Amino acid sequence: MRRHSYRNGTSESTATVLIRLVTKDDPGQYQKAQNFVEKHQPVLVTQLSVLELVWVLMSRYGLDKERTCQVVEALLETAEMTMQAPSILESALMTWKKSKADFADCFILASISAVSENPLATFDTTLGKLEGRKQL
Repeated sequence: MRRHSYRNGTSESTATVLIRLVTKDDPGQYQKAQNFVEKHQPVLVTQLSVLELVWVLMSRYGLDKERTCQVVEALLETAEMTMQAPSILESALMTWKKSKADFADCFILASISAVSENPLATFDTTLGKLEGRKQL
């Protein structure tokens, strides 16, 4: 996985740009997104953009969990992209693959686990079954 430090002048990408790059469903927007990435690489992809990308791919485009994981893993390996907190994203993906919790919950758990050994409190019964949480 590629890791970059953020610096002044780093360009960012919203989820809509990622969606066009992944789905190629609008040829004009895909080409504009591709040109932007080529010109401004590495492009920073924020945590929120990844969360939105996962939600859109599953809810709007009907991708299943396995295929969505493959897409996110490919983004982690893409030389033209720099992921914000890639280790948190990788941890969330690993948890998501082996659980029934949704990706956002796995991402929250991974984010908390990265900064604290204290458990994450939740009323969510699916999330509550995961290691590193405390069901209320």
